[in-house]
This record gives sequence, C-alpha cells and structure tokens, in this order.
Amino acid sequence: MRRADVAQVIAQAAPDHVVIASLGTAGRSWRDHGGANPTFYASDPMGAAPGLALGAALSRPDLQFVLLEGDGDLVMNLGSLLAIADAAPDNLRMIVFNNGRYETGGGQPLAAAERTDLVAIARGAGWPFATRAARGATTAQFAEQLGELFSATPGPAMLVVEVESEPSPYGGPGDLSGAEAQQLFRTQLANWERPKDEEL
Repeated sequence: MRRADVAQVIAQAAPDHVVIASLGTAGRSWRDHGGANPTFYASDPMGAAPGLALGAALSRPDLQFVLLEGDGDLVMNLGSLLAIADAAPDNLRMIVFNNGRYETGGGQPLAAAERTDLVAIARGAGWPFATRAARGATTAQFAEQLGELFSATPGPAMLVVEVESEPSPYGGPGDLSGAEAQQLFRTQLANWERPKDEEL
C-alpha cells in the first residue's frame, strides 16, 4: 500500500483517537493525508515517539491513543516495546509504516531488514496483539485489519503495515519550535474535548 492510502484509511477508522506521529515519513503522511484528530508530531531524537505515546496513554486513560510509527524510528528504540508491554496500556495502539528503509535520509536499508520480523519481536516482548497488513493488501482489507486492531483487548496492540518504498525527501525543520508544537497540541486537544464535555 502507499503511505497516503494508509493515512486516509486510518483517518476514517479512528476519528475518536488522539494521534502521536513519529518523525519522518509516517508523520508527514499523516500531516498530508490524515484526519482532524488532535495530533502531536514527535521530533528528534529518533526513537522517542513510542515513549511519548506510552506516557500520554498512561496519563490519560480516558482517551484512546494511536501511535503512527516508522520502522526506522522504531528500531532505534526497540526497548520501548518491552516498556509498553510491561505498562500494558489498554488505550494504546501502534501502527508501523514498514518498508525496511530510512526513507527520509535517502532510502538506506535498515540493518537486517529482509530478516527482521517486527510482529514477532512485539509478540516476544509480550504484546498481546500484533499482526501484519501485507504489502499487497487492499484498502478494504486494511480497513478490516484496523477494525481488529482497535477492538483488540487487552492492549497494547500493534499493526505492522507493509508500505511501498516512495521518495520522501526531508522538507527541512518545521515552522514551530518544540514548545510551540506542545502548546498547539494542548489547544487542539482541549478544543476537541470541549464538544464532548458539553454533551454530558
């Protein structure tokens, strides 16, 4: 599947989730093609996004979180899979954009990319649900797997999506500083929650 298609299907399947997006192509795909969900875009260093998502899920058990993660970012911090499995947040889902390359840095292959099985690693780390969407999956098949991911219990749960290799040049630093990005996310989240509060 193409990353744009993946982001669009996630947006349709997860309108009630708060999104944490890793740096690199997963985050850029969501920014360009994703939904209106409150979204925090992680920045350097690589590998930080899973820890951010874990902290968010533990601090707000009343919300549902989905981490959009690149395989290159994840392999920079595989130990985070153990920490998440140990904490066992029932409100956290991870979707890994997997193409075996560091796309942003020029397409360099990940070490052992042809032999590494991120689903097996997650299961071995103690994740109760981890599965894969094959590269040839249709958007309808992917949507069905997303339904299984979001309904899986107990959490955490992971879906590794085999995406096509596509050019994704680095676009330079963002317009916001880290502090400004945090404040924007807080504002988005507060505005998103306000209509729900008013319905009560």
